[in-house]
Amino acid sequence: MQTSRRIEEEILLFKIRHGDEAAFAKVYDRYVDALFRFVRFRVPSQEQAQDITSELFLKLWQSVSKNDVRINNLQAFVYQMARNLIVDYYRSAQETLPLEQAAEVKDAKPLSSEVNLSEVELAIYKLKPEWQEVVVLAHIEGFKPREIARIINKSPAATRVILHRALQELKKLVGEPQT
Repeated sequence: MQTSRRIEEEILLFKIRHGDEAAFAKVYDRYVDALFRFVRFRVPSQEQAQDITSELFLKLWQSVSKNDVRINNLQAFVYQMARNLIVDYYRSAQETLPLEQAAEVKDAKPLSSEVNLSEVELAIYKLKPEWQEVVVLAHIEGFKPREIARIINKSPAATRVILHRALQELKKLVGEPQT
């Protein structure tokens, strides 16, 4: 993350800790759309995604304004909160999310631009939840593997493996030849 953005976020967090609602609104505006997209790809309906996103910002306000947590990287922190709320959502529905162990591989090549976008979107929903998450973070939100690693609490190498496997499976699902 850029130094100037990190400093700006530290200032915003300081203001939020002291009850500045305008500073919180800036954080909200900066992250709400991306976090909603992230959540929407992980839960079955738009309404559930809206509820989780709303709950996320409520918990963020409560945590920061009460000074309950030390935040080193706001972006990683809010995505981690979103992940936790998604896990809570599935736990309450008595479903579990699979975990996978991984070894280092080279980054996978992106999907061909000739693939129909709606096919890819449908295929993403067929991936394992953890794979959905890294594909959305990498190819929709534009995060680099090391940034994704911070969000999902895995090593950069394991994150690259998950991304590679997810993209390979996605290619199979949309019928693109493997490389």
